[in-house]
Amino acid sequence: MSSKIKNYLRVRRRQWRLSQKELAFLFGYRTDSIISRYEHYERRMTLARGFACSLIFGVEAKYLFPNLFEEVEDGVVRRLYELYNRLKASTPSKKTNAKLRLLEDALSRTTKRAQHTYV
Repeated sequence: MSSKIKNYLRVRRRQWRLSQKELAFLFGYRTDSIISRYEHYERRMTLARGFACSLIFGVEAKYLFPNLFEEVEDGVVRRLYELYNRLKASTPSKKTNAKLRLLEDALSRTTKRAQHTYV
């Protein structure tokens, strides 16, 4: 993963005129230095803080941290297809069919789906 993952935390914070100290407070921190580290790519955003951003700013985390979302999605989609193909080649069973349905549903929800085809 890249060391600099584009995020819109600073943009959103400034849009709403929040200070780093105020955002740190909303995140549950006692000091504002952590916000600076998030904004300057010196610290990776945690899932809990991503959820907090969504609640505070009313925007899904994937829109606040698009590069991180894309990196995660690329890996998951690749593995979804790999497992799908493995299961498709195996002996059919109720268990296998349930897994294939799950994988097909997951793939239909991804934004990258149009770029791939089932093999």
